[in-house]
Amino acid sequence: MIESKIIAILNIFGIVLAFFSIVYAAGVVWRVEKKLDISYKLFLSAVVAYAISLFLEIFNGIGSATMELYIAITKIVFIALFLGGILMMRDLIRDMDGEK
Repeated sequence: MIESKIIAILNIFGIVLAFFSIVYAAGVVWRVEKKLDISYKLFLSAVVAYAISLFLEIFNGIGSATMELYIAITKIVFIALFLGGILMMRDLIRDMDGEK
């Protein structure tokens, strides 16, 4: 019983941190251009997907298999978007360093 309370508290804490990440990433998206803009849009989308997965975990009180599938899908979307942002940022830094 106590484990479920700890998990709920950690999920709520994760949602709060995700909210702050969304706010700050959105603030950066509106101030940058070109590849940096795309990179931060991918990071922002990744955080939104992660926040959605946390919400789904909180509302999955009955352990529905369908809800578990949606949680897994949102986590895969998070990883894909985050990786896309990382690759864009890597390319931008390589261009700045003159590696390309």
